[in-house]
Amino acid sequence: MAVKNKFVSLEDVLGKNAEELTAVTLGEIDAKKLGGKLPVASFDNKEFSQIKKDCTTYVKSGKNGRMLPEIDEDKLMVEVIVAAVHNDTRSDFTFRNPQLLEKLGVISAAEAAGILLSPGEIQRGAMEVQEISGFNTGAEEERAEEVKNS
Repeated sequence: MAVKNKFVSLEDVLGKNAEELTAVTLGEIDAKKLGGKLPVASFDNKEFSQIKKDCTTYVKSGKNGRMLPEIDEDKLMVEVIVAAVHNDTRSDFTFRNPQLLEKLGVISAAEAAGILLSPGEIQRGAMEVQEISGFNTGAEEERAEEVKNS
């Protein structure tokens, strides 16, 4: 017997409370230098759009000289982690803390994250945040597994 696909109805959505519809997904990333795990929380479309915009520059393309957007993927990964750690209320730790920035002698939370997390932790952490924020699909997970096994 074939199972019929069930699509979301307006009734389904209206039957949920606002907290359920806007719930934040939680996760954690390893931070060995810090001695443990950092809690991270998902973010919404508006916040992700702003992070992406902040990590985008425009460069001239080849022959026609048109300006094309170019995203700094390394900066994007760090900024995603900074936002996700800041948004999580399970800990008072944030890379944006002025005392932390002063202690490290840096002016931005991204610089602090770059000092306190290894490149591998940044990459794995960004993947975790993207996953809890709904970005990873099954195909992306399979590709990551293939890379890991190669």
